[in-house]
Amino acid sequence: MAKPTLSSKIGTATKLLTYAENVLQKTKDNADLFADAAETIVLLETAVEAYRNGLVESAYRDRRQVVIKNQQAETLKRVLHTHALYVESVSVGDPNVILAAGFIPSQSTVQPPVGASPRPSDLRAEIKHAGTCSVHLRVNSWKYARYYQFEYRKVGSMSEWTRVLSTRSRTVIQELEKGQEYEFRATYLGSDPAPNYCDTVHCYAV
Repeated sequence: MAKPTLSSKIGTATKLLTYAENVLQKTKDNADLFADAAETIVLLETAVEAYRNGLVESAYRDRRQVVIKNQQAETLKRVLHTHALYVESVSVGDPNVILAAGFIPSQSTVQPPVGASPRPSDLRAEIKHAGTCSVHLRVNSWKYARYYQFEYRKVGSMSEWTRVLSTRSRTVIQELEKGQEYEFRATYLGSDPAPNYCDTVHCYAV
């Protein structure tokens, strides 16, 4: 779910003031969405005004004014943080509500699906270099795959499949028997390690 971002947006004095002013204005403009924010808006308005004045005073390099400005910055950050927590609770991860409060929403974290992996599609076995007795395999990628498991065996044999694990959606099977026909299959391995094989494809090793 999206959340209001803060720390990465207020790294400098100018950014802090600009970000805080935007949050203040947007929250006031969309007050109907934030019915319980009246007290926070007053605190934020006071903190923004104090910090704005502090920036002007500290521009003359008076050391005391610089210290005061830094203290005002910390106060403003605390008020912004409190308001961000409130907006987060109201938005329930909706980036549109977060934007309505003047905050920049974080990127939503998409959780991988729970359960069996889908069947791989478009498995291909190709000969790219004749005379090497190698077969290039590729399958459509799946963004939640932890591994791609390719398997092969001689056509007509009842032997166990030979497995090849890859972190990519393609691999090369080498040192095959020349002139022999092989069958290939693949499965994604995700949060559920149970295989879900695609249809087999055949290819001769040359």
